[in-house]
Amino acid sequence: MRADSIEELLAGCSPAVQSLAHDARARIMSIVPHATERLRGGWRLIGYNAPHYFAFILPEPDRLRIGFEWGVLLLDPSLLLEGDGKQVRYVTISSGKQLHAPTLAALLETAAAIPPRPSRLG
Repeated sequence: MRADSIEELLAGCSPAVQSLAHDARARIMSIVPHATERLRGGWRLIGYNAPHYFAFILPEPDRLRIGFEWGVLLLDPSLLLEGDGKQVRYVTISSGKQLHAPTLAALLETAAAIPPRPSRLG
């Protein structure tokens, strides 16, 4: 089901996930201050552009994921990234402490700096 606002998106989540989502939004904007935040209601996530799409917050009922559109290109010596698709990777967040880890900040900064990729549609 499509969400029409960030509040609606978060309404189906536990209070702990709602709190983490608000903290994650602030953290991303503090790390990449030139980023713009946009609800991507059809995908049920909050997306970030700087200026191109580089990251997202995916709130789920019992957890939060911070994803990276081109996560496959990120160096991850701490092995934080999950996922095995051709492109996207994500980090599962369960505490505020994880949001303030320098390794997450480095992933966000690097992801925001990846040049736009060519369109898959040609």
